[in-house]
Amino acid sequence: MDFIIFGFMDNLVLIIGMYYSYASVEFYLEKYFENIKANPLILACVSAGLGNTFSDGVGFLVTGNFMYMSLTMIGCLIGMIIIPIIHCSRKKQIV
Repeated sequence: MDFIIFGFMDNLVLIIGMYYSYASVEFYLEKYFENIKANPLILACVSAGLGNTFSDGVGFLVTGNFMYMSLTMIGCLIGMIIIPIIHCSRKKQIV
């Protein structure tokens, strides 16, 4: 039953977050970092990674399994290391 609750909360939070925050993320980045223009692809990848991390955490938090919540969130954040690696390798291919 825990995994059904986890799956429901995970997707619920992710979908609600996508509907209410996707359009505003770039607006806030540009507002607070006026001199920095964000690459839309990088912004989308980071937003997706953080959204997934948060929704996974909420999913496990609701089930009361704090160890799985912590380990899953750490794993999600570690997995985001690939974003700058891919970005750098794509830059080298283009030049």
